[in-house]
Amino acid sequence: MKQNDMRVIATVMGEPDSNTRNSEISSMLDYAFATVGLKKVLSKESVVDKVNIFKSTIDEVNIVPIKDVNILYKKIEGEINPTYQVKLDEIKLPVKVGDVVGKLYVLNNKKIINEVDLTVDQDVKKCNFIELYFKYFKNIISGNIKF
Repeated sequence: MKQNDMRVIATVMGEPDSNTRNSEISSMLDYAFATVGLKKVLSKESVVDKVNIFKSTIDEVNIVPIKDVNILYKKIEGEINPTYQVKLDEIKLPVKVGDVVGKLYVLNNKKIINEVDLTVDQDVKKCNFIELYFKYFKNIISGNIKF
């Protein structure tokens, strides 16, 4: 059964008839939805960081979670307000969507409660010599020289 984006599955075995099974499952589902909540922290389209990758065909790439980031919590303890931290690995070109480039740590009261892999939102290729030459030439002309 699904309620407020939270899906719960219940199974009962060994009951004598379907009325008893349905009653037991109904009470189990009611208990689950009454005691446990689901909080969506980030969607898989959420940009958590932007990175400039040296010698790439694009200037800046967005870093996103591989999947939606959701947290289960006990309602009796109250609603949680999670935060997150991003830890990126060294990105080596080429990079494709789905390649792991770091980790997202979800925190509640400075305690890690979930980890999710991070990826890029678009494929990033390495510049060839000519593209790199024109990229640097453009930066020199525009005054955007980065040393």
